[in-house]
Amino acid sequence: MNYIKLLKLFDKISISSARKLGLIFPTFLEAKLRWEWYKINPTPNPYFGWVSFSLFPYQFKHKIGMFSSSYIIRLFVNLNKEIRDDHYVEIGNYNTISDELIMLLSMGHNEKNISVSQYICWTDLYYGDVVIKNDVWIGARVIIKGGVEIGDGAVIGAGSVVTKDVDPYTIVAGVPAKPIKKRFDDDVIETLMKLRWWDLPHDELKEIIKQIGPDNIKEFIKIVQDKKFENKINVV
Repeated sequence: MNYIKLLKLFDKISISSARKLGLIFPTFLEAKLRWEWYKINPTPNPYFGWVSFSLFPYQFKHKIGMFSSSYIIRLFVNLNKEIRDDHYVEIGNYNTISDELIMLLSMGHNEKNISVSQYICWTDLYYGDVVIKNDVWIGARVIIKGGVEIGDGAVIGAGSVVTKDVDPYTIVAGVPAKPIKKRFDDDVIETLMKLRWWDLPHDELKEIIKQIGPDNIKEFIKIVQDKKFENKINVV
């Protein structure tokens, strides 16, 4: 049997079957999960510390964008099989994530129960998925509750507990996290959202910044707008 046929056979094996085989052959399960990860994220991201299958064997479903960097992320999901199989985390491009980020996707305790002990009253409550858009900075020791979306260009202060959605280009901090200020004026933010500069080739972005410097936002917008216009004409 050649490698192509073997790979096709390997691809047809379901995740559930791979997990059962993994009880006896853990290396086989790891290989299957890595293959599923590769199909969703075909270009490896060497800057992202979360890609550790021994740490969290279900992360093949999640999406991590290019040029996002992090240390190991702690992801809390309870033992309910459906929740563990169906939960989802998405992280966009050019995000910077500092030490000890925690994502609380589900809860095993409920203050309304007779007891908060999991050995008496177990609660299968899923808060929701977490979506971190593009160009987001997350400081050290931040906690993000499930069901939250962090908008493009947002900044999360160190030690914050994020329980609600964060608007694009907004700086938030505190417990719970609250808006402090916006990074730019509203018209600039609206323009940046439309430009979606994070989708441009990395080499082009580096060259632009090299030419104009890191803080010349008006010139940056002008250059990117011109490039987008040129690309549109070339496509037509």
